[in-house]
Amino acid sequence: MERLKKMKLPITGSCLCGQVAYQCLSTPVWSVNCHCKACQKSSGAPYVSAFSVPKNSFEITMGDTITFSRKAESGNNVSTFLCVNCGTRLFAKSEGNQNLINIFAPTLDDATHYVAVSNVFLSEAAHWIEPDEKRFNFEKMPEF
Repeated sequence: MERLKKMKLPITGSCLCGQVAYQCLSTPVWSVNCHCKACQKSSGAPYVSAFSVPKNSFEITMGDTITFSRKAESGNNVSTFLCVNCGTRLFAKSEGNQNLINIFAPTLDDATHYVAVSNVFLSEAAHWIEPDEKRFNFEKMPEF
């Protein structure tokens, strides 16, 4: 987590087309590579890298988003926010922890100090993924 604490504030990011931008005024409290099937299917990648920040430190500074909502394995509703124009997945929030926003790391303007400290849903990971043993690895989503 030391590297995450070095992320320059404000943390900023945007979508592929540049019509939606965000900023966060707090350092991340957690970072992850999520290997769940929902992240795989919605991203077209074997996992999604994201980090969590306090909800009250995050704001959209430009543009409009649309929301896709689904039930997670936990039973909680998870909402993902996407650019209206290009469809980039920017951030998500879960009813399971309404105090956090989960920002998708590939949308960062500067990812120099980003690092995932954990892997979740390794039980659903693509067979070619070999998790780094230096990370905290979980078969499902841990409860905090």
